[in-house]
Amino acid sequence: MSTAQRILVVYGTLSIAYGMTLGLPLSRIRMSQPAGPRHLITAHLSALMQGAMHLGLSVAVGFATFAPWVLTASAIALVCGSSLFVGGVTANWLMNVGDHFAERSRGWYLLSASGPPHLVGALVILAGVIRAALS
Repeated sequence: MSTAQRILVVYGTLSIAYGMTLGLPLSRIRMSQPAGPRHLITAHLSALMQGAMHLGLSVAVGFATFAPWVLTASAIALVCGSSLFVGGVTANWLMNVGDHFAERSRGWYLLSASGPPHLVGALVILAGVIRAALS
C-alpha cells in the first residue's frame, strides 16, 4: 500500500468515526426536538460521506500512474480540504451560527478554505486514473 493510500485510509477511517461520534449529540437533541441543528446534521453527514469517499479514493490512487510524491501530495490536499470542511461545519454548530454566509463566521472561513485543496487533490487523482486507463 502506497503512502497516499495509507493517508486516505487513515483519514477515511477517522472521518467515519468522527461522523458516528457526532451522531450521539444529534440523537440526544432529536429525542426532545423535531429537528436537529442544521450545522450538526451537515457535520455528521459530511464526515460520514467524506470518510467513505477517502476510502474509495484509496483504491483509485492504486490505479493512478503519477509519481508517488504527486499522489501523496494529492492525498494530503484532499485530507486538508476535508478536515477544513468538517471543522468549519462543526465550528458553526458549536458557535450556534445561523447563516454562516451572512455572518462570515469562523466556520465560513474554514469552509471557504476547503474548496481549493479538495479540487486540486481530486483533479490530480482523476487525471492519474484517466491517464492509467488510456495507457
